[in-house]
Amino acid sequence: MKVIDYRTSKFVMVPRSLVEDASLIMRDKAVYTALCLYANNDTKQAYPSADTVAGISGCSRNSVFRALAALENAGYVRRESRKNGHGRQTTNIYYLLDK
Repeated sequence: MKVIDYRTSKFVMVPRSLVEDASLIMRDKAVYTALCLYANNDTKQAYPSADTVAGISGCSRNSVFRALAALENAGYVRRESRKNGHGRQTTNIYYLLDK
C-alpha cells in the first residue's frame, strides 16, 4: 500500500515520547516545537534566537530559558554556545536528540 501525502504546507514532527512525557509542561513542549521549525532535518541542529523561540512558543524569554533547561535535563535537547569572530556570544546551537 502506498501512502500519499497531499499536504502543501510545511509541518514539523515532534517525538511521541516528548508529547507523552509527564515531566515536561506545555511551555517545554511549545519551546521544543518552536525549535523543530528551525531544525535541519539531517543534522537536527537549530539556532533561532531566544526572542524568535519566545515569539513562536508564546512564552517570555525567561520561560524559554527555563524550558530549554528542562528539555536538556530530560535529554531532548543539547545546547552549544556559539561566538562570532570577535568572541561575542551569538545564538546557541540546539541539537534535537533522539530519545
